[in-house]
Amino acid sequence: MYSGHTSGRVVRTGSSALPYKVMMTPAAHPGKEPGFATMREAEAFIRRSTPPSRPALSTLYDRAAGES
Repeated sequence: MYSGHTSGRVVRTGSSALPYKVMMTPAAHPGKEPGFATMREAEAFIRRSTPPSRPALSTLYDRAAGES
């Protein structure tokens, strides 16, 4: 449905029914900005619709001193 999106952000719309909407980037489908009743629902949608972020550090640093 929202394939190709790399990130998203939540914006407040002011609407009483669905006060939050998600803006996905890149905006391949303008006008398809789903609305949500809560910020939590909107953030969950972004997590489901975008690829997981890569770890900031290599897992090499997750070892105890002296381990190879």
